[in-house]
Amino acid sequence: MNETVYLNVVGMHCPDCPKKVERSILKLDGVSKVEIDYETEHGFVTFNKKLTSFTEIINRIRKMGFEAKNIQHKSLELNNMNK
Repeated sequence: MNETVYLNVVGMHCPDCPKKVERSILKLDGVSKVEIDYETEHGFVTFNKKLTSFTEIINRIRKMGFEAKNIQHKSLELNNMNK
């Protein structure tokens, strides 16, 4: 079962940082898509909950020296935009 979580990633100091985070997260089992925007510090991760967890994703980001948290309201905003 896939889930998409929306994140705020803080501490990125250059435009290459999001790509490094994306590549690292994509190495986790079950992660199918990751996009993080440097300017807004927002992004999303789509993953299979049976193969990885939100906690594993957050821990991977923290090990890289960044802080991340779930921004649940973002999913509501995006859902409303798609209507």
